[in-house]
Amino acid sequence: MDGKPCGLITLIPPALHKEWADNLGGLARRFRPAALIFAEPARDVLAQAIAAAKPLELAVLITASAAEANAAGANGVYLHAAGAEISKARAELGSSGIVGAACGLSRHAAMESAEAGADFIAFDAPDPADWDKAAELSLWWDEITGVPGALAFGLARPSISVLSKARPDFLLIEESGQAGESLTFAIEFGLQSQT
Repeated sequence: MDGKPCGLITLIPPALHKEWADNLGGLARRFRPAALIFAEPARDVLAQAIAAAKPLELAVLITASAAEANAAGANGVYLHAAGAEISKARAELGSSGIVGAACGLSRHAAMESAEAGADFIAFDAPDPADWDKAAELSLWWDEITGVPGALAFGLARPSISVLSKARPDFLLIEESGQAGESLTFAIEFGLQSQT
């Protein structure tokens, strides 16, 4: 992708947790996401994934409470909340933990989350009908703040034209069929692998 460098955050559904945990090292050699988000992970599979990710210095986040992330040894959380919940997660995780905030298509939620201590915010546009709105919000965010912004497309795959208008720091891509499909997408789209 031309212009501003854009990285990848991969959201992994429960059906693919084990495949990722078993093959994380090989997958990360293909392309290094900025973070992996495990949605509602089982404790044993999450522990396996965290152990595999640690020597790679690859961040593992979970869609659960900060207390659960701390207990599991995860790097942080990705929350569908703003304000007080983000502040609470920040306090629980400390300065070294990572707090991501899903903000829908709301400027207010994005501002509130950033002020509460989120390390990155994400504008959610799983419906292609919302892509232009999400791109507009992402560009606005890029112009007014230094807090990294992501575009979350769910299972949809955006076009280059949307990304070039939006200038996100990251794409947040949800996998569906097999582990590593987000990495294939990232390579084909010319996203930036983390080092």
